[in-house]
Amino acid sequence: MKNIISNYFEFKNRQLNNLFFSEFKGWNGLLIQSLELPKNLTLNNQSFFSEEFDISNKEKIIVVTNGEIEISLGEKKYLLKKFDALNTYGNFTKYNIKSLNLSQIFIISAENLKPQTKEPIFFNFIKDITPKDIWGGQCLSRIFFGDALNLVLFDLKPGFKFDDKGHYNEQITWVIDGEMDFYINNLKKKLYPSLGVDIGSHEIHGGISNGAIGFDAFYPKRQEQKYK
Repeated sequence: MKNIISNYFEFKNRQLNNLFFSEFKGWNGLLIQSLELPKNLTLNNQSFFSEEFDISNKEKIIVVTNGEIEISLGEKKYLLKKFDALNTYGNFTKYNIKSLNLSQIFIISAENLKPQTKEPIFFNFIKDITPKDIWGGQCLSRIFFGDALNLVLFDLKPGFKFDDKGHYNEQITWVIDGEMDFYINNLKKKLYPSLGVDIGSHEIHGGISNGAIGFDAFYPKRQEQKYK
């Protein structure tokens, strides 16, 4: 395996037409997009894209962290509010995303995913996923186990500390509210809503929370029972 170097990154929002857009692709092709949408903006399959690779035919997890959007996939419509999510696949050639209010969404995908024909899965992280105490202490993790992707919503209470010996999966972690002191080996930084971290294979990492809500994305997905 080539030498994988963990690194921190910023969501550097730039204006793209009428929205603010940022994306980051990690070392194993895991992609995180951040979109801030003004009210009544509509994106279709021609205006909605990635500069890294074609995401139209990939598995995607779309999650709302603020506001309200409507997603149309063919003849079906889904209304998404805070912490609602839609796991979609590459079997729709026509789709729209419309922001009903000022909204923020994240889209998670990966470069090497193969197109599939599956029905979308709609869920709410808070209402539909039972929290797990993976780390012990003051940490709640709500885990979505997709076809090839994991997305974990975490809520870390102030003072919570964790240390991870590492895993082969690529992991991208970012905070949407609050902050935490994070380390990878000897690289230390404070994570806050515009700064995330891409963790290399088998890299030791961990941190101390100052009170933080955010996401861990994994590709390939974690297979341990506690992540299912």
